[in-house]
Amino acid sequence: MSALLQRIPRNGFLLIALLALIAVNPAIADVESWLLVELVFDAILLGGVYSAGAGKHRWPFLVLTVATLGVRWGERLSGVEALDLSALVITIVWLAYAVWIIIRVLFQRRDVTADTILGAIVTYLLVAVAFGMAFEVIELRSPGSFSGLPISPGGDRAGLHNSIMYFSLVCITTVGFGDIVAVSDFARSLAVLEGVFGQLYLAVMIARLVGLHIAHSNSEKD
Repeated sequence: MSALLQRIPRNGFLLIALLALIAVNPAIADVESWLLVELVFDAILLGGVYSAGAGKHRWPFLVLTVATLGVRWGERLSGVEALDLSALVITIVWLAYAVWIIIRVLFQRRDVTADTILGAIVTYLLVAVAFGMAFEVIELRSPGSFSGLPISPGGDRAGLHNSIMYFSLVCITTVGFGDIVAVSDFARSLAVLEGVFGQLYLAVMIARLVGLHIAHSNSEKD
């Protein structure tokens, strides 16, 4: 088993969990099952710990992961409204830390491997999820900050969460379907920031990966 795990790129597990969140989340929202939603996101948290590896940030990141799991499950099980925003905020902090760790590793690499490419993809998706969480905080704090969001019956947030994540992915890819629109000034500013980040990230990361590949190829020829 350990040999099999070593052959799988570290960022592979996290990528699978993120793709599962994007692909499965709409179906989960339909059945309004908070347990399935949380299990999918827990897989992202655990995948992030595995991606972090054994560097100096491993233990601080592990502590933050445990705290994030505790707050998220505490909010889910207790139903305390005060923990709602706390769970979102600590998750955003976790996502930001994960992005920083992975980007730091990517820019320390001197060659392009499968794990490097997966790390670049994972970072892009983690940022989209982080912005989605931030949009959700804005909507919960100031209802009506977005137009086109579904009204979830019975106060269930599954539909809201799904739509917000969809909006975030639309923003970072600058697709701009326009079915959901940021209305408040802060929401619009954050949406623009995500779109700009998405374009700059792709340009910088592609240049970085191509440059590394060329440099590595030239060094092998020499």
